[in-house]
Formats: sequence, C-alpha cells, structure tokens
Amino acid sequence: MVPTCALQDELSFVSPRWRYGGQVMAKPIDQLLAEDPTALKRNASLKLTVIARQLRAHFDQSVVRLGVTRSQWTVIAVVARHPGATQRTIANMLEIAEASAGRLIDRLCADGLLERRAKDDDRRAHAVFLTEAGQTITTQLAGIARANEDVAFARFDVDDLNRLNMLLDMISENIAKP
Repeated sequence: MVPTCALQDELSFVSPRWRYGGQVMAKPIDQLLAEDPTALKRNASLKLTVIARQLRAHFDQSVVRLGVTRSQWTVIAVVARHPGATQRTIANMLEIAEASAGRLIDRLCADGLLERRAKDDDRRAHAVFLTEAGQTITTQLAGIARANEDVAFARFDVDDLNRLNMLLDMISENIAKP
C-alpha cells in the first residue's frame, strides 16, 4: 500500500518506500532489512509520531471555531472526566507544571467554562468543575472528535480496529516496562 501524500512528504527522508524526489521508491522488505535491520522499527516509530501529530493538528483545526486551544481543550477534557479534580491532579494528568495548569484553569474560569469550588476537606485546595458552558463545549468537542475519528479510521473494519488497539497496547506495555 502506498501511503498518503502528506505522510509520504513527512517521511521522505526515512525509508525508500516513501516518496523521494517526486517518485515512490520501493525496495522489497528483505532487501531493506538486509541493508538496515532496524529500518522497519524506525519507520513504524516515525510513522506513529507523524500520525499522532497529524491527528492533533486535524483536531485543533476542527475546534478553532469553538475558540479553544489544544492546551485549553485538554484541561476541559480532564475536568469532564474527573469533575472536582484539583489543579495538582489536573497538572499531573496532563504532565504539565502546576503553575501552567493554574494559568489555564484561570483563563477557562474567566471564559466561563470552568469554576473553582473550595474543597471541604482541604481549605487550601480547590476542586475544578465544568460550568454549563463548559459542558456544552465538551459535548461539541466530543462530536468533533467522533467526526475526526470517522475520517481517520474510514477504511477500518472492527477487526482492523481491534488489531490496531492490540498492537498499540503492546507498544505501550513495552515502553512502560522498567
């Protein structure tokens, strides 16, 4: 299968199977492996990186009309999944600094999408919740995500998706091993 042009252009420097100088240069897998045994793994790693970036960019472009940035919609998504989370919890889930999470939460509170409420068990900490406007935008974000998933996985059947998820889980487990 010849990859899409966007992905070919992104990876033209990686493998002879990708577009190079306007031509698709294909070598048999056994020849490619004989020349560089790590080429298949490297290609797979780079493809995952490029595809992840393409998915994010496509989603970001789709949500521009909602007036939220990637940083903002990721905070909204965490709060939607974990109502009442603290700033520290949100920062940990997003793997960002607490101060950065605080600034994002402040902005989203000022925009009327989130609200802070004092925690009963810790007066120093505040729980973060979606407002009604935040719930509305979460519903819109979910709809856009579904539409983008439909595009990305248009030619996949259930078996393809199950296999892909299994393979991605394997990669994740391998990376998580000490």
